[in-house]
Amino acid sequence: MPESDQSTHPETPSPPDLHSVLTSEGFARRDREYDEAADKAILDRPIFNIRLRLILSFSLLFLFTLFITIWIISVLAGVHDKILFLEAADDYKVEIQQARRFEKNFLLYGTNLDDAREHARTAQSLSEENAERFRRVVGEKTLRDMNEHLAVYIQLLDVVGQGNRAEYEGELREHGAKVFAQAQEFVVKERRMVHSMLHLTRNVPFYFLGVLFALMMLVVAFLARYILKALNRFIGYTDRIASGDFTPITPKRRYRDEFSLLALNINRMVRELDQQHRILMESHKLRAMGNLVSGVAHELNNPMNNILLTASLLEEEYDSLEDSEKQEMLQDLVAQVERTKKIVRNLLDFARHSETKFEPLDMKTILEKTVELVANQIRMKKVRLIMDVPDVLPAVHGDSHLLGQVFMNLIINALDVLPEKGEIRISTNTNRRDGFVGVDVTDNGPGMPGHVLSQIFDPFFTTKPKAKGTGLGLSVSRGIVRKLGGYLLVKSELGVGSTFTVLLPVTTIPSDITSRPEKSEDEGGDD
Repeated sequence: MPESDQSTHPETPSPPDLHSVLTSEGFARRDREYDEAADKAILDRPIFNIRLRLILSFSLLFLFTLFITIWIISVLAGVHDKILFLEAADDYKVEIQQARRFEKNFLLYGTNLDDAREHARTAQSLSEENAERFRRVVGEKTLRDMNEHLAVYIQLLDVVGQGNRAEYEGELREHGAKVFAQAQEFVVKERRMVHSMLHLTRNVPFYFLGVLFALMMLVVAFLARYILKALNRFIGYTDRIASGDFTPITPKRRYRDEFSLLALNINRMVRELDQQHRILMESHKLRAMGNLVSGVAHELNNPMNNILLTASLLEEEYDSLEDSEKQEMLQDLVAQVERTKKIVRNLLDFARHSETKFEPLDMKTILEKTVELVANQIRMKKVRLIMDVPDVLPAVHGDSHLLGQVFMNLIINALDVLPEKGEIRISTNTNRRDGFVGVDVTDNGPGMPGHVLSQIFDPFFTTKPKAKGTGLGLSVSRGIVRKLGGYLLVKSELGVGSTFTVLLPVTTIPSDITSRPEKSEDEGGDD
């Protein structure tokens, strides 16, 4: 017989081994462009760091203190000038007062006219010596008017001394009174002003301390709010990272500061954590494949035996068989091969590694494929599996491959704790939490005590024998669900069983998933 042509069907890829997975470029590389864009956005902002804010704040406080100090010095200098003016004005007033007293003696008794002239001229000399100081205080017009009255007063004193006393007595009294009144007025006025300035100067330190304290509190409150807000934001980042969300930190403020360097280092740490998390996920998935192989091998054995028996019978009795019987046997061979291909395809789908992608999910199809993979293990364990999943569910986006891994872990965990004739129920609900679709995987096994329940999602925590469990299944599953924007919850009661609930957000577009707020309840305990 001529050699048969080779099959034209493309060769089905074989599952990767652990070494090839962990060393592959596709596995080691996150979305570098997104990470680099986040780091670049952090570094490209203008610098306005905490040190600069502190320098500016204390510089403003220093400038305010300097301004108040200069103002107080200026006020004290003004008070000093006014005191000197008051001394000169008091001397001027005293001389005028003495001149008026001797003027009265002259008008009454005809004596002391020379004394009146002397004191009047002394007052005139004081006015000339302190003209600039008087001018700053009383003004040019008042000073000129005062000097004119004083000059007329001195002239009248000279005139009345020559015997014209009766004729000029009234005018002398009038000008003398005006000169004294002017001196009295600006002395009293200036003394009040000095007292007012001294009072203000005495109170200014208290006002200054009050304003300075208020400014310091304002600066401290501003800096504390700035720093505490940044710290709270980073606490949120660490909580998010602890929950399995390894999205890099992006800028939240207009300026770059010391926290920007912290954000860069956290992004670097997150990249390393994400890579290690992926390694754990792949390691656990490949270990789970080992558990599946025994069941799949038995599952493959049935169609392979059928193929062998049918092919042997066809070879031995080929000439004696009717054409219809040959056709029926060939159809049976094709059906058994298709069954084998389906089993292998499902196993490869579970083993194949790919980047996370968000796409519309058919929850029922994902669950059915997952159940098909473990169908033989369910039969071998003699466990009853009930699926209560409607054909139509609210729109959910996610990664079908990762989600299938989650359901696989939950079903295998249930099989491990169930006795023969146990029951696993898979159901869905949309009323568990607003905006979420829930998938419940419930078993009627022995349940878990409280101390186990509180640690059930911790990495490497397991109640299985050392050779059977790694303690990574539920931890990895929770990380996957959180990465898809959802929650993995658990309820358990001793002697009744356990229920694991996968909650996924209802979405219309994939971007809705990443915009959801952080979780607000403990995912590891009861609702």
